[in-house]
Amino acid sequence: MKLNWFSPLAPAQTDIAHYTQRVLPALSRRAEVTLWTDQRTWNRSINELAEVRRYHDEQMSWKDLNRADVTFYNIGNNPRFHGSIWQVSRQFGGVVILHDFRLHHFFDGLYRVKQRDLNSYLTVMAKYYGEEGRRDARSSYQNDARNIDFMAERYPLTDLALENAHAVLVHTTDAFDALRKNQQWTLAYAPLPFPMIDQPSDSTTRNRESKYRLVLFGYIGRNRRLSSVLKALAGLEAKGRFHLDVFGSILNDERDLRNQISSLNLKPHVTLHGFTAEADLDAALSCCDLAINLRNPTMGEASGSQLRIWAHGCASLVSRVGWYASLPEDAVSFVRTDENEIADLQQHLRAFLVAPGRFAEMGARGRRELEDKHSPDAYATALLKTAEESLNFRTQAACLKLAERAAVGAARWLSPKQAQDSYLRVAAEVLGWSKRS
Repeated sequence: MKLNWFSPLAPAQTDIAHYTQRVLPALSRRAEVTLWTDQRTWNRSINELAEVRRYHDEQMSWKDLNRADVTFYNIGNNPRFHGSIWQVSRQFGGVVILHDFRLHHFFDGLYRVKQRDLNSYLTVMAKYYGEEGRRDARSSYQNDARNIDFMAERYPLTDLALENAHAVLVHTTDAFDALRKNQQWTLAYAPLPFPMIDQPSDSTTRNRESKYRLVLFGYIGRNRRLSSVLKALAGLEAKGRFHLDVFGSILNDERDLRNQISSLNLKPHVTLHGFTAEADLDAALSCCDLAINLRNPTMGEASGSQLRIWAHGCASLVSRVGWYASLPEDAVSFVRTDENEIADLQQHLRAFLVAPGRFAEMGARGRRELEDKHSPDAYATALLKTAEESLNFRTQAACLKLAERAAVGAARWLSPKQAQDSYLRVAAEVLGWSKRS
């Protein structure tokens, strides 16, 4: 099978670029893959696994896209990396790999921040959420999206990202359950993949008298709860037993963060490393005692960060929310997302000092979870199965589009209910015709 694959590519500062690099060896063994990117540069090692083509969403080579059997679009919440991918997906149907279930941050970034296009934003909000959605959208736009987390929770705009999909693949059972009633595309679920690492760390071999290493990494926005972690560490009577290493770009005001570290007297206990190459991050995790991987709010994503932690056999603290809440109780330690967050963090840190071996066992259990459920080979097989199902759905999707256009025309002289009834009748007719033919 010939596949088009739209995705950010390493070294782009997004884990979806690393995800593509992780799945590509297994996928390229099973299919002929062409990678499409709007980046000027990428890791040239990728060329050994697949052809890489550059594109511009306003000057696409549709003839070249049509040479493949199926096109995959990786959609996440950052418009910088996925805006042009979404624009192409609107014009050329394919399989959308949905990395985040709630995508309001993505569309806010496009309509408000990049395009300054209030009218288009209000139009799509009214289309999917009616007059109430339109009203809240106007207020959010005028207030520079200060309530963006509320908007994402109430108005995820997921369907807008899937408007031309033939199939959708998700990485969480919550997303699968939320989308399964929609018959506009075929739906598949596959656990996020991550390869095993040969030599996991062993926290039990570390010297109890030395400082234990805490690691927090990723793209550090407010939802990573670093501020709470700092407050928990500052209020811990044995804070001198720990050192916190923070790896990743600070998405909000780094000066405020450094001021907080200073005001809490944590400068000897915290190091901000900034954006870090994968190899350096893996080296840090190989001697990590405890990883901190909180999310609040979550955008409905599965966590590549968590899989990387497990690959190193490292214990971790996670928020009890979304996909994270579904993880085995003996593979992670849960932190509540309410006013108990700081107290829970401190409780786990104290428990670690008392019994670090129990946390090492937790990391080993997580590594087994990774091996059992997150194989890149199994994931590549699921991708090809989804591709085959999307081919079967393509004709049906075209029929539904035809019925929708008929309903839009009818709406000019019929009532909304009559137009809806017309759409259903036309859909039934064209689908029946396509199945007979």
